[in-house]
Amino acid sequence: MTRHLWSERVGRGFLHSYDVEILHEERTPYQHLQVFHTPLWGRMLVLDGIVQLTEGDEAVYHEMMVHVPLSGLARPPEKVLVIGGGDGGAMREVLRHDSVRRAVQVELDEAVIRACRKYLPEITCDWNDPRVTLVIGDGARYMAEAAERGETFDVILIDSTDPVGPSMVLFERPFHEALRRCLAEDGAAVRQASLPFSMPDVMPFVMARFREVFPWAAPYRAPVPTYGDEMAFVAGTRDGASLSEPRENRLGRYYNPDCHRAAFALPTWWHDRIADYRDDGRVPVVIA
Repeated sequence: MTRHLWSERVGRGFLHSYDVEILHEERTPYQHLQVFHTPLWGRMLVLDGIVQLTEGDEAVYHEMMVHVPLSGLARPPEKVLVIGGGDGGAMREVLRHDSVRRAVQVELDEAVIRACRKYLPEITCDWNDPRVTLVIGDGARYMAEAAERGETFDVILIDSTDPVGPSMVLFERPFHEALRRCLAEDGAAVRQASLPFSMPDVMPFVMARFREVFPWAAPYRAPVPTYGDEMAFVAGTRDGASLSEPRENRLGRYYNPDCHRAAFALPTWWHDRIADYRDDGRVPVVIA
C-alpha cells in the first residue's frame, strides 16, 4: 500500500502529522471513518479527521477511564453501562473485573464496531462474552429510557467523541440529569472531558454539569501521547464518596494504584481554569 503524510488538526494552528497507510475508509451515516497503519503507533482509528486511538498508547486512555471508577468504588461493581466506545477498548477493560455480571454497551455507529473487529482485533473486546449486551442506538435516548424505567448501574462510562456532531447531546443538561438517575445510590460515573490545553472549555464545562448532579465530582488526568495533550476525565459519585483511593492492587499495561492516586493531583492551571470558567450552560464549541 502507498504511504503518505496525513495531518490531524489538534488545535488552532497545531497539527500532528503521521506517515500512514490507509487500511480502510468509509463514510458511515454518522461520520467519516478511517483506519491507518503507522510505523510508530501501529494501527490507528480516525473519526472525522480526529485520532481516536492507536495500538501504541490506547491502554493509557482505556485503562484510566475504566479502572479509576471500577477500582475506586467502595465495593466491587456488578453492573456497568458504557455509552459510546464502539472500538471496544473500554468494554475490554470492564470485562477484566470478575465482579461484573452485566455490561451494557450503547454505540450509535455500528460501522465503528465492524471496523475495529476487523482491523483492531487486539484492542476490541469479546462481544460474545455472555455478560455483554450490545445496543446499537442513541446513547442519550437509552439513558433517558433507562432512567424512566428505573434501571440503575453501579458504574456508567461516557466514552464519547468530543462535543461535535452526534455527540453534542451527550454533553447537555438533560443527559446528565438522566445519568444521575441511572446510577445506583453508591454508584460512580466517568466521562472523557477532552484536552484541557487544546480545547480549554470542555473540562470545566463537564465539571460544571457533574457538580449540578453529583455531591462529589473531580477531574483527573492521563498522558496520551497521540492526543498531544493530557487527557482529562471527570468523575462523579451519587453518594459523595471519593474515587481517588483504589480499593484493590490492580495492574494494567499503564494503570496501577500509584497512577490511580496521582491522576487526581492536578496542575495549578487546571484548578484556575475550573475556578475562572463562566458557565452559561451552552456546550462549548470545539474549534480546531
